[in-house]
Amino acid sequence: MGIAVSFTSKVEDFVAHDGPKLSYTHKQLGNELHISAIDLLFEQGVMDVDIQLQDWDGVPCFFASKTSEAMLPYDIFGAAFYMLSRYEEYLPHVKDGLGRFPASESIAHKHGFLDRPVVDEWILRFKKIITASFPSYVLKELKFETHVIVDVPQAFEFRKIGFLRTVGGYGRDFVNFRLKRNFIRTQVLLGLRKDPFDIFSWLVNVQKQSSSRFKVFFELGDYTEDSKNIKYSKRSFQSLIKMVGDYSCVGLLISKSASKSTVVLKEEKKRIEHITNRPLKQTRITDYKITVPTSYRNLLDQEVLEDYTMGYPDTPGFRASTSIPFLFYDLDYEIQTPLVIYPFCIHINAIIDKHKQTVDSVSLNKIKNAVKNVNGLFIIAFSNSDFTNIYSKKVFRTLLTADE
Repeated sequence: MGIAVSFTSKVEDFVAHDGPKLSYTHKQLGNELHISAIDLLFEQGVMDVDIQLQDWDGVPCFFASKTSEAMLPYDIFGAAFYMLSRYEEYLPHVKDGLGRFPASESIAHKHGFLDRPVVDEWILRFKKIITASFPSYVLKELKFETHVIVDVPQAFEFRKIGFLRTVGGYGRDFVNFRLKRNFIRTQVLLGLRKDPFDIFSWLVNVQKQSSSRFKVFFELGDYTEDSKNIKYSKRSFQSLIKMVGDYSCVGLLISKSASKSTVVLKEEKKRIEHITNRPLKQTRITDYKITVPTSYRNLLDQEVLEDYTMGYPDTPGFRASTSIPFLFYDLDYEIQTPLVIYPFCIHINAIIDKHKQTVDSVSLNKIKNAVKNVNGLFIIAFSNSDFTNIYSKKVFRTLLTADE
């Protein structure tokens, strides 16, 4: 809200204070603004927490107040902390096939509010109470924005991948009777057709017409079974990254190997910084495989300031129940860190059927309107391979021009 605050745990200092004050305790101390606290923020370590979902005039809430004097019927600080710290991801849970925390394990999915940024909704109600209680305060107002992020796990599908990979591709597609794919590959290699994954000139042209800068994340890992990008040292690839960086924000798409090894992560960080000639600021983790808190600790060790991986690649919604960036809090170490988490709410593959050329516009508009209602950030994720047909590009342009 943009309010500077100070804290005290001494009752006598609090009572003696003449200015605006708020108590976050188990019972009210006087006639101050009072928030009834549960035990969560006073505990050490992580333990199972009983979540009893209730309704607050149409908004899902939990951690009900125990006293009638409280200005809010729920412990907004405890509930928001539970969601933003990703407390539930520290607790035992069933992982999906890739070892990730799935949407189905979240309380937001289980209780039916995954498609609502409820933390942001709580904040708006809290702001009204602050304004009514302390009219002299001028609170910070947020503005709705659409942000686009584009992953580039493989810059080209057929070009510049090397002789052996090209020959192997011809062989595999021939054996599997994918003759059309081999025909397209031949056209691309002969210069008769643009590589399907090479959308960068088009992306730059769209960027020039947009008021917000796209964020494009390139993978620079060594070639493995899981990492198929062209070699990072190729001048043409480096020139491509620099060209995109002239118009958009360039970040690192952390490879699978780097997500498991801090040594590899450090090397990939060096590569992107050498190419862009600027410190690495923004990252995404390939396959969205975040292990809380280990993945974020590794980023902090490399002095990364922003990460854009928080979200579900296959399910529209709000993983941390917010659309607003927040600081990562390490529950094990009990410290707030300087790493800012930017949560995305939709990956295009979760709402688009490329074969039928249809979009789940109902889910798209529902999520987008939910963000608009709280003046948050509507962050939507793509991959360069998502733009292999005109239809996907049209959807992309529509998303951007709708807010211009």
